[in-house]
Amino acid sequence: MKCCLLTAFVACAATIFGAQAQASPLDELVPKKLGASACFTRVYDDAHLRANPKQKTTFIAAWLKYEKLQGAAGMGLSFALAMRRRGETEALFSQGGCEWGARINRDVSDKRLILNYKKDEGGSCMQSARPDVFDSLSAEEGGEVIIDRGKDKDTLMVYLDEALAMVKRLDRDTPISIDFGKDDRVFMLRRASAKDCEFLQEAVTTREPGVPDRRR
Repeated sequence: MKCCLLTAFVACAATIFGAQAQASPLDELVPKKLGASACFTRVYDDAHLRANPKQKTTFIAAWLKYEKLQGAAGMGLSFALAMRRRGETEALFSQGGCEWGARINRDVSDKRLILNYKKDEGGSCMQSARPDVFDSLSAEEGGEVIIDRGKDKDTLMVYLDEALAMVKRLDRDTPISIDFGKDDRVFMLRRASAKDCEFLQEAVTTREPGVPDRRR
């Protein structure tokens, strides 16, 4: 089990980021400093969707931000994902924490975890089953996402496994298992303005009524 599920993120990321971790390709996407963030999006037009009828994803966005760790020194890289799919108007959301590793895409038996990602080294983002906006957060994992720098500093590659737990904004307490076909597992996103990720940031950080912000 990887250590960067948000509920276990403090102990893991304190070691990774608190001690000035080695540089990684992600540093070109978002500066490694507290509060730094980056937004990446991709909209698929009708022509693309007609040419790829098995692809269900019509829009995808990723928001990365370095945040202060809860209860420990240092900072960690948070990762949030939003998707819209064919025939649906309401977005789906996922949230987790990332770490960069030399063999992040190999399990204890040395088997590749996400087959569409052909490298061992990469950024592993272990997603929670629901956003961290409640009094308590279940330790249930929502699935793994691998991210990597694309062909330039303005391109983010996102690699999904066969399924991921996601939520809708109006019912963030109820994870929905989303299955991904072969045409919905690899995405190339381009850098966008912070405004384009405001809806995503709001969905995964706005506290439920009565819940204090534990990061203060």
